[in-house]
Amino acid sequence: MFLNKLLGGRGTLVAVGLPVLIILFPFGYSLASFVAARGVSTPQPFLERPDAQYDKCVAETDFMRLHHWEMLRGIREEIVRYGMRGEVGLKNCADCHTSRERFCDRCHNAVSMTPDCFGCHYYP
Repeated sequence: MFLNKLLGGRGTLVAVGLPVLIILFPFGYSLASFVAARGVSTPQPFLERPDAQYDKCVAETDFMRLHHWEMLRGIREEIVRYGMRGEVGLKNCADCHTSRERFCDRCHNAVSMTPDCFGCHYYP
């Protein structure tokens, strides 16, 4: 009653509208942040280029950037489960990309990912 008199008959509108605004604020803020971030491109981490003697990788760069872990996991399964050693393996990667710190680790750190490969495998 007092709120109604104080706000000139709009107390119900404020009593309902204010909680709704408070509840919807996080969603609006997230949407605004998403829209603002769409125009900003994130820089790619600088990765060491392969050794000059190698002219191409086992697959295209874009494919390897997104799917190298699937390829390495498949190779691991072929070796461990079936004893089949193919032509592509972690040693081939190390021949071309000579530094784990300047190649693997830079990208994995940029995406906050810790691979479990190097607990067992030595990468010179």
